[in-house]
Amino acid sequence: MKMYSKILAAALTVFISLQAAAALEATVTSTNGKVQLQKGSSWVDLRTGDKVSGGAVISTGFNSSAKLNIEGSSVELGPLTRVTIEKLVSTSTKNESSLYLDSGKVSADVSKSSAKRTGFKVSTPVATASVRGTSFTIFADGRLHTHEGLVAKGLPESSAPKISDEPSSYEPAQGDTNAFTSVKDVSGSYGIPVYAGQISSTDSSTGLPTPPQRELAKSSTEIKNLLQR
Repeated sequence: MKMYSKILAAALTVFISLQAAAALEATVTSTNGKVQLQKGSSWVDLRTGDKVSGGAVISTGFNSSAKLNIEGSSVELGPLTRVTIEKLVSTSTKNESSLYLDSGKVSADVSKSSAKRTGFKVSTPVATASVRGTSFTIFADGRLHTHEGLVAKGLPESSAPKISDEPSSYEPAQGDTNAFTSVKDVSGSYGIPVYAGQISSTDSSTGLPTPPQRELAKSSTEIKNLLQR
């Protein structure tokens, strides 16, 4: 009888959380060059101020980019990038965002909310990056650069986008990420931790994430900026 009551209580909790879920929207804060949204079999231009929701497919052209705002988190799509918004959903306890990166790169600065927990994930054909309170860049080929915080890098979850308007059962941990934060606190599953200043790729022969390494090399632009200071 006690076991039945526990199962019933757990099922009721899940039902209530699903009922309380609400869809979120992302706001286009800037565009540069050719930025388009898929509408059926055609494409339409995206402009600053436009709203996009779960299921949207966004594409940028050569030398083009776009920035989105998702509940205070900033997401930048690089040139020649194609992204599907798999999930944008909010419950009474968390905001959950999930993107699928087919090609190109995405840079994100995921904000921490004092009112709700924030779950943010970017999946690619070869890797999955889960974060909270983190700044990072991920490429479709699995290359990952963590700028601030911690990224939990795992194996790909799917070979194609999975659109959903229902929240997952995972509740992101609260607080800042640091050297003592576990990957499960960030992603709810296993993976490798990639901390600030580290990079990780995906091994082409095994399909596994490469061990994180310190990012020492500077780009020519960064070197030029340093010399001009």
